[in-house]
Amino acid sequence: MGEFQKNKIKVHRFFRELFGRETTSFDLLAILIGSVSLAGLTLFFKWNADFSVIKKTVLTILALDIGGGVVANFTSGTNNYYAESLSKRYLFVLFHLAQPSLLIWIFPSELVAILGVMLFTLACSIIVLRLYSPQNQRIVAVTLLVLSMILSALLNYTDPLAQLIMLFFSIKLILSFSVNWTAIINE
Repeated sequence: MGEFQKNKIKVHRFFRELFGRETTSFDLLAILIGSVSLAGLTLFFKWNADFSVIKKTVLTILALDIGGGVVANFTSGTNNYYAESLSKRYLFVLFHLAQPSLLIWIFPSELVAILGVMLFTLACSIIVLRLYSPQNQRIVAVTLLVLSMILSALLNYTDPLAQLIMLFFSIKLILSFSVNWTAIINE
């Protein structure tokens, strides 16, 4: 198992935003499990839903990205890649306006809930990114994630899958991405 965790794999330039410059087989497997698990759950709940095929496809792709992203952002490959540049980190956060926007298109009745969690999550992510100490990042991120979960419970979602995906979105951005985990490990 140790060999599986330590063998470094060089990542093609096209995939660096997902996996960093290098990764391991172990990390890739964990990311795949995260991606497929949330996408599988999405298909299970929405296979017979009254959605167009394009909405089901987009929803499944979002679930793949968010589920895998939660895990990927904890890996040293992805973490180190984004730690190289604060501007990369801010662009990553800004890019993630797109995911909730697509969820609103798929679940229009969830507009207020998705928008509320999205704005809170993006603001929290930026707050954590602006902290210098990785130890402080970790504690503040967990605290803000708890508040995001409370906010999610207070907003009246009518679709539990939309709520679950937004919870994963908050974990991905506030805790998984915004904390410099490699710096914590190296301290």
